[in-house]
Amino acid sequence: MHGTTRRLVAAALLALAGGTAAASDYVGARRCKSCHVAEYEHWKQTPHAQATARLTEAQRRDRRCTVCHATSAEDGLYGVQCESCHGPGRHYWPENVMKDAELAKAVGLLQGTEPAACDRCHTAETPRVTPFDRKKALEKVRHRPAEKG
Repeated sequence: MHGTTRRLVAAALLALAGGTAAASDYVGARRCKSCHVAEYEHWKQTPHAQATARLTEAQRRDRRCTVCHATSAEDGLYGVQCESCHGPGRHYWPENVMKDAELAKAVGLLQGTEPAACDRCHTAETPRVTPFDRKKALEKVRHRPAEKG
């Protein structure tokens, strides 16, 4: 796909999306797993995967809790799944889009290492035993070894 066409497609998809994520914009980690098996298996071993399980039954029904402990409780996407960090996947998950990194980014794929990805839930007010250290936390959830360079 040529650059101009790619940008037009991206603009059209973003216009359709309305600029904000709706529950239906999430596709879930199982769909991501269809191409990203190693990343999925790594995620399953992280605290993010069990984030909802750490809540009481009452907390699982409380939006104030599930906004951070679930990707989209409305869709039954419990735990902090792929899209919590990488953005809702409705527009970027198809294989033909994912094969075009520029297009995938244009329609919403985030690196997941942007400060906002963590800061949405890990705030100064978040109950923690130790202060949140983004750099250390990213190392725990990184899917691949850090690039040297």
